[in-house]
Amino acid sequence: MPPTSHVSRVRAASVNGRSKSATLDRSPEDCIRSYLNFLADPAASLDTKEITRLEKLVATTGDPVEKLRVAAALEQAKTPDGGALLADFVRYAKSWADAENVPASAFQQLGVSDDVLRKAGIIRSARTTGGSRRRGGGAERSGRRVTVEDIKVWALAQADIFTIKDVTQAIGGSLVTANKALQELVAEGALSNLGPAEDHKGPGRAPARFAVAKRRKARV
Repeated sequence: MPPTSHVSRVRAASVNGRSKSATLDRSPEDCIRSYLNFLADPAASLDTKEITRLEKLVATTGDPVEKLRVAAALEQAKTPDGGALLADFVRYAKSWADAENVPASAFQQLGVSDDVLRKAGIIRSARTTGGSRRRGGGAERSGRRVTVEDIKVWALAQADIFTIKDVTQAIGGSLVTANKALQELVAEGALSNLGPAEDHKGPGRAPARFAVAKRRKARV
């Protein structure tokens, strides 16, 4: 048998346990709030206490194989789990919105895509007639799924500061895919996370802003 039992325990403590507690302890409103916060700033959804704990474990663990396992768990903890937050939103948004009389347009103003609202049952499936789609029309019209690489190419071609919402409006794709692409570019040093806009005045948290790293611009 491969030595996977211990890494399973590490991940259960660092990732699965966190997800389980979130599912059991958080109300539908908390789940919706967490997803909206993720849309505005994916980094805000990270469990900073868990990251700190794992960083200490990496620094203090002597066994090299054990260190690898903990380092793998740390990498998972540092990646915003948009998929889990999305799943919780889809599960609870319709019943919560009905109870609170919140229309689809209010979710749209906070950056929730029509695709997500359809999955949640808040709006009906898109009509096949032209002009009925709201955003990300380029990807839907072409029938091709927007990939992480598509988003990376688009992001690195931008001369101005942009947000994840700008990405999905420009070329389509899900916010989870856009976040993954942008976070990978930040980790590679090709993109800079400038943090939230200080002059943000709209509803919800100010979205994180991104720009092509200066050293990358110099080579272009």
